[in-house]
Amino acid sequence: MRLPIALAALIIVTLQIPARGFSAPQISDLAGEWSGTSLCQVKPSPCHDEEVVYRISKPHQDKVSIQADKIVDGKPVTMGISEWTYDKSRGTLTWKMPRGTWKLTVDADTMDGTLIVPENVLFRKIHLKRSK
Repeated sequence: MRLPIALAALIIVTLQIPARGFSAPQISDLAGEWSGTSLCQVKPSPCHDEEVVYRISKPHQDKVSIQADKIVDGKPVTMGISEWTYDKSRGTLTWKMPRGTWKLTVDADTMDGTLIVPENVLFRKIHLKRSK
């Protein structure tokens, strides 16, 4: 008998807590250097876990340019530069390429994301923090 009363009280208290509103950053706020990890999810494979730096520039309309570098022997090695699409309503950056889709979700000074390859396989997980 006490459990239903406790559960009802918990529900009432939870409903009274104001919902935290989602406020995605403006596209111009994404510009800068973000560093972190890109970790392989398919093992064994030729994929390697990497320390990475993403340099975001040229914000315009709903696009940004990202230069992706991996760190090798303490030095950046550019893997490529590509144009990503920003969906402000979802706070996500997306880049579709023939071998898969990269997607990053922005949350203040962090980004978490994935690379999904054909057949809906999670190939990489990415975690980035804004460099100071």
